[in-house]
Amino acid sequence: MDKLLITMSIDDEGSMSYYIKNVRYGGALMEMKRSSIFEEMIQLAPLCSGTLYERYITCGKKNCRCHDKENPKLHGPYYEWVRRINGKQVGRMLRPGPDFEKVKTGIENYDRFQGLLNGLLRRDEDSVLSADRAVRDEGKKNSRKIYRRN
Repeated sequence: MDKLLITMSIDDEGSMSYYIKNVRYGGALMEMKRSSIFEEMIQLAPLCSGTLYERYITCGKKNCRCHDKENPKLHGPYYEWVRRINGKQVGRMLRPGPDFEKVKTGIENYDRFQGLLNGLLRRDEDSVLSADRAVRDEGKKNSRKIYRRN
């Protein structure tokens, strides 16, 4: 059966080009899936690692509404973007607005990017070994049932 092989390349200016070839081997379908995954990865921008936290805080003024014992009304929401840079945890406070929206979109895109990359790795790692030697989910340490004698 004939299948199409699509090769994608990106030049220095960032424009994509595709080369489509009619091939007759089983690996073409995997290459088509990979190129569609790569194309989707390229479309994800901006990318931001880390987590956004919504915080409500108390201030230092003793007579403020946030210190009311019966019905405290905390200040906020404040948004904190926490991530790791060179192994150190870094936090940045953000206000609602365009910067906050960009970071939120970037974190969602990063999560999608990680999911695509993990799927690609799983497919490639499964194809490296023969089917009888490949690692499957049921081969994990804690997935088997343990039968004990009574």
